[in-house]
Amino acid sequence: MKKASRYRAVGGSLLVAPVLMLCATGQANAFSIDLGNPDMSLRWDNTVRYNLGFRAQDCDEDICGNDLGRGDVTAYQSDRKFADAGDVVTNRVDILTEMDFVYKGRHGARVSASGWYDQAYDGGIEGDRALDASGVGNGAGRDGDSYSRYTDRWNNGPSGEILDAFVFTGFDIGSVPVDFKLGQHNVYWGESLFSFVNGVSYQQGPVDIRKALATPGTEAKELFKPLDQISMIAQLQPDLTVAAQYLLEWKPMLIPDGGTYFGAADGVSLGGGGTVFGAPLEVTGDPKKEHGDWGVSARWSPQWLDGTLGFYYREYTNRFPQLVTTSIGFIPPATVFPTGTGIDFSSDKREKLYGVSLSKQVWGISWGTDITYREDAVLATTPFANFVSEGTDPDTWVPRGKLWSGVFNGVAYFSQTPLYDSASLTGEVSYSYLDKVTENEQNYNGKGYNCANDRIATEIACQTRDAVGASLLFRPTWYQVMPGIDVSMPLFVDVGLHGNSPVMFGSNEGQGSWSVGVSADIYARYSVDLKYNGFIAKHSDDELGVGSRSNAALGKYWDRDWV
Repeated sequence: MKKASRYRAVGGSLLVAPVLMLCATGQANAFSIDLGNPDMSLRWDNTVRYNLGFRAQDCDEDICGNDLGRGDVTAYQSDRKFADAGDVVTNRVDILTEMDFVYKGRHGARVSASGWYDQAYDGGIEGDRALDASGVGNGAGRDGDSYSRYTDRWNNGPSGEILDAFVFTGFDIGSVPVDFKLGQHNVYWGESLFSFVNGVSYQQGPVDIRKALATPGTEAKELFKPLDQISMIAQLQPDLTVAAQYLLEWKPMLIPDGGTYFGAADGVSLGGGGTVFGAPLEVTGDPKKEHGDWGVSARWSPQWLDGTLGFYYREYTNRFPQLVTTSIGFIPPATVFPTGTGIDFSSDKREKLYGVSLSKQVWGISWGTDITYREDAVLATTPFANFVSEGTDPDTWVPRGKLWSGVFNGVAYFSQTPLYDSASLTGEVSYSYLDKVTENEQNYNGKGYNCANDRIATEIACQTRDAVGASLLFRPTWYQVMPGIDVSMPLFVDVGLHGNSPVMFGSNEGQGSWSVGVSADIYARYSVDLKYNGFIAKHSDDELGVGSRSNAALGKYWDRDWV
């Protein structure tokens, strides 16, 4: 299987947001520039995407509250920004521009950039939807009715960012061809299609979940944030390739901001600006660590195997945010409460990953698998359970362990039948298993460790020893429905089958997402998509009457279908 198709599929798994939306994409300008030299080529491509989405149902009272004031004080403010069925939740224009220069086929440079504007976030939050400070978190900004500068930039705009910005070269060392890249670019290893948690590529780059949810159809190269790094590939033998990367910077995984439609929790934003328990949210530690993450790989394709084996070793720093308490107050005689909260990135101890992958064609199906073993893996932490004052050594509170994980997937293609002209079926199963907690088990949010031993906590709130998830994508296609127009109908489901992942953002039992859509490819130049996307949710009303608990990996989205 071609790697490009796999990386697009990875993006597809993240695009499953609860939406019936209209997405139109067009290649506004794509052309080659004649430089007058046959050894040089210059290409400039521009792609414009427009997304329009509507909320399908009213905000769930268990989250947004009702006349009696009930609601989930950790999430209701984000949800009620667009509280009513029919509210426009995204009205967004994106542009991607890409320029590639190549000299003699092996030397050159690439620059790409994206820009966006979402009219749905104009004006902040007004009236009875204003994000006042009555809840646990205030996600809009400290004044309660306008977004922070950070939230406004990444959700409203107009704004933009540089994506790729690198140079590349290639030469032969004896009979061995070697290729190098230097600058801001992506490197992905392994065979994972949908899971970015259980494959070899885990933490190989920061994932922008915010953009994936806000802009369905975003290409993988826009979802995985490029990093400054040096990478190389050498073809040692016709059947043996080795590769390496050394990262020159560090960036965190990006999550949806509090106060937005997909806000993970009120007040939580990697840019700060919100409040939690009435105190400003702080980003503690250094969110832009020094260089040092690295990895090496080898891919072997012996003739007798008729496939490719991959071997990997990587060392990397955790990119997932940790919610912590930065200061505490005390009310006599015995009530302790947080007066400061933060998102902590101070831990710079690197995880170690040993991985093996296999890709092979059997029975006409492209199979792929990754198996990894991780040492010092950062485990799911009990939110706000850790007191992290300035200067606190993260090695005293970050829970870590030894973890096995893997994915197994297959892609099958079908020829014409009475129901369709062609079709593809892609499936993947992911698995994780906690072998042992090695550090700070007092802060691991696991069953048998620090979770209450009641049914709700055990089934919903606790991480378990192992977890299994599955994803399935079926796409039938009909060619030339009208002159120059091909139509497909992508059907997707992703769900946790067993257990809650020991690490953050993995699969959770009974939690998932699904999507049904129709896509038209017009003259191989434009595309129009209509989709309904929704969430599968396992949740329970909080017995204290202050909200609803869920084993969601990110946020409480079960009422946020778009129409």
